[in-house]
Amino acid sequence: MGFLLVYLLPGATGFLTFTAFEVRGDKVHFMASGGQYWRLITPIFLHFGWLHIAFNCLWMWELGGKLERRMGAPMLGLLVLVIGMGSNICQFLWSGPIPFGGMSGVIYGLLGYFILGQRLFKNFDLALPPAVVWFMLGWLVFGIVAPTQVLGFGSVANGAHLGGLIFGMIAALVSRIAGGNTPGRSRG
Repeated sequence: MGFLLVYLLPGATGFLTFTAFEVRGDKVHFMASGGQYWRLITPIFLHFGWLHIAFNCLWMWELGGKLERRMGAPMLGLLVLVIGMGSNICQFLWSGPIPFGGMSGVIYGLLGYFILGQRLFKNFDLALPPAVVWFMLGWLVFGIVAPTQVLGFGSVANGAHLGGLIFGMIAALVSRIAGGNTPGRSRG
């Protein structure tokens, strides 16, 4: 939905961004967003290109699908919600009031959950291939140290990526403390 809004109704995009804004002439004016709590999560639904949404969907299918089969849809939904809000807040603190969007903060959060989950849970049978982990961590570092816009990659939400990774690891730790040795399941 957010992807279609960006292209079909660009004026509506400001309703879903972390910080409210409007365009007057050739200037962007940011406004107070008091009480508009949906803005904490809605940027994860905004995507700014076909490749952007395609890669986010592929990673969500791969990482999210594995976790959903293990934890169930409600727990994955809660994980996405918490990581999404955390990564969006981190991106805002990193870059200030600029429009940003995408699911990649959540994707990095799921990666963080996998990385720490493999170490925390005795029966965590959802190991990722080391090449995938190193590729994603390498892209994170590349995004932070390289001039991605100059190289043709566009803006990268580095704060969301790093924040998502951290929030995903925190979620794995909380899951371990609250649920024992099985991610997403109660001690029952």
